Amino acid sequence: MKFINIGGKMNASAVSLGCMRMSEIGEKRVEAIMDSALANGINYFDHADIYGRGNSEKVFGDYLKKHPGTREKIFIQTKCAIHDSQYDFSKEHILRSVEGSLSRLGVDYVDSLLLHRPDTLMEPEEVAKAFDELKASGKVRHFGVSN
Repeated sequence: MKFINIGGKMNASAVSLGCMRMSEIGEKRVEAIMDSALANGINYFDHADIYGRGNSEKVFGDYLKKHPGTREKIFIQTKCAIHDSQYDFSKEHILRSVEGSLSRLGVDYVDSLLLHRPDTLMEPEEVAKAFDELKASGKVRHFGVSN
């Protein structure tokens, strides 16, 4: 497996496992997929707060609970800023979204938070305030934009 360095601190697999449909496949299949991914060197897992209405993150979190020590070996990325089929780049929504993701995943931090899609109407200062707060609290290590 090839690895990429993200932020100078962690090597993430060049292949990421997208977890969008994880809530739809059942616990045993999730277990098999996760075990296979990890056995083959995949340590980069991509989520979003809207995948499976949050249930994909919960299923992944359930796997982590059953496999202590896995969290320290993987790179978790999640995305936010879409809800009810609309964009919401407000500081309040970003903070609420991250708190929800952390809770569902059962972790203290995510390695990367992405704005799910760029929006030319967003207020960059609002996003920056949310990112500053999340970084200072240790809840998010890296930030970016998807799509």
